[in-house]
Amino acid sequence: LERSLLSYERVGWAEEPAVTTNGTEIRPAAECGPIILCLDTSGSMMGARETIAKAMVLECMRQAKTQQRMCYLYSFSGPGDCMELELKVTGKGVSKLLEFLSGSFHGGTDVDEPFIRALARLNEEEWSNADILLVTDGEIRPPDDAMLTALNLAKETMGLKVHGLLVGEPGAGAEVVEAL
Repeated sequence: LERSLLSYERVGWAEEPAVTTNGTEIRPAAECGPIILCLDTSGSMMGARETIAKAMVLECMRQAKTQQRMCYLYSFSGPGDCMELELKVTGKGVSKLLEFLSGSFHGGTDVDEPFIRALARLNEEEWSNADILLVTDGEIRPPDDAMLTALNLAKETMGLKVHGLLVGEPGAGAEVVEAL
């Protein structure tokens, strides 16, 4: 990471006054649906990757609150290792989230179960226009064909958007995440 941060070339220098903008764009929840987060807590995520991924989940929760969007979290690892939590921005909700994020599975990586659960959640009216965000290092096996078929059907019929955030080496696992 440090090497990539320090690798730049300066060709020239221009003095430009800074432009400060005041204001943020807040869209109503009807325009931006709920967020379903799928957080990889497998063994390959141990250490800095997992810390960064969990920080991203906290930021997503903060943004969801700002944009008045519901948020649901699936923490997953290998087959059968999947916990879920509806994120509520209250005193107890933040405490539950922090307690939830303190746990990890550190097993293998099976992305099918959280996506199957997320697809089931999309059938509930209040979650039907949700987007899915997968936070992973990309070290996952390719998803099951049946799950991919169901995911693609939801994209076509419900307008589902699946986003991926890769934490780790540049380009690592990008092909699997792009398949989702």
